[in-house]
Amino acid sequence: MKAYILKSNKKIEPFGDSPGEAIIGLDTLNSLQKKILLEEGISFAMVNGLTDIKDAGEHIAFGEEVYFAKNLLQDFIKFSRKSSTKTVCTVIYGVFTTRTLINLQDVVKSTDKVEYKLYYFPKDDKRSAQIQNIFFDLEKNLEGFSIPHHMSGNPKYSIPVINNPIIQINHWSNIWSANLASALLLVAHLRNSSKVKLFFTALFSLSFNKWKIAMRLSKIGKNCDIHPTSYIEGSIIGDNVVVGAGTVIRESIIGNGVYIGNNITIETSVIGDKCSILNGHILYSVLYPEVFTVTHMISASLIGKRCFVGSGAVLTDFRFDGKTIMVTKDGAQIDTKNTFLGCCLGHDVYLGATCVVAPGRSIPNGLHISLEKDKIISSFPLKSDFLRITEK
Repeated sequence: MKAYILKSNKKIEPFGDSPGEAIIGLDTLNSLQKKILLEEGISFAMVNGLTDIKDAGEHIAFGEEVYFAKNLLQDFIKFSRKSSTKTVCTVIYGVFTTRTLINLQDVVKSTDKVEYKLYYFPKDDKRSAQIQNIFFDLEKNLEGFSIPHHMSGNPKYSIPVINNPIIQINHWSNIWSANLASALLLVAHLRNSSKVKLFFTALFSLSFNKWKIAMRLSKIGKNCDIHPTSYIEGSIIGDNVVVGAGTVIRESIIGNGVYIGNNITIETSVIGDKCSILNGHILYSVLYPEVFTVTHMISASLIGKRCFVGSGAVLTDFRFDGKTIMVTKDGAQIDTKNTFLGCCLGHDVYLGATCVVAPGRSIPNGLHISLEKDKIISSFPLKSDFLRITEK
């Protein structure tokens, strides 16, 4: 079998990167796609569109912007072969499509289903003009946290924990959701470990407590300096990582050369190579490589390469009027249908102390933002001048 990757000419704002250059779980989308194909023994070629494919044999085709798990591709090919006709990958509308911000993806939508740019073609002699939907129900493993009704209209904010996600990368919010899907994919794989592996893990843990077992299931890289009072659960830690005293890391992916200080909490997030985190709580967020942050909280946000987030900077993720978050795409305002979503900082953005970014906003590459000059003490009068001012 061969795969044809359909090139995309679009750029993802505010980064200006192509979808294939988007970083998902520490690697580019292009690299992830090709790695899965090679593992499945599928050769591949880049083409401009479906009309450029002149292949009479069995093959698949997908957009350069499509992120998918290996399990999903395997099942899609298996079910498609049974159909003996052309097929398209289709997901039933639900929590998964909402949480992955389907309104920002360039997919084919109807009232109850979503068709992604992932296609299967049987041999030429078995093809027909009809295209059949291969349906995936991604609502089976929903988890979440309790939340007051006045905040979201529901008693629980649900999140799918699955091993077969698919997301099209057409907006920065899709990069964010694909990264969270990759972190939760890790969690799903750990939970689906064989009973034999879990049994021996429990023996080594000297406990059948699920949290102690989750600690044992984490993967730690080489040459790491991890303080004995830190707690790491269900996560992947890269090489040469420093983790300080009292730090908690749960269900997250940490890149190489990351420095994480004392008493920091990182939950369900992806932290890129060579980031430095000296303060706070990072929740459902994605930090591209070489981010430096000292702020107290980063929630549901995407931070580009080489950014600085100053002390007290606030990346808000909730609207006080109770409405869902709006974002901008191609100059138009689009409703995400989500109550919670933070913001996006482009590459090389510096956000000064106590700056506040509204939910759903994106900041262009290279901007350095600080408070107004009259709110910053940049100089101080001489002692004699100061005395004259106070005497008045």
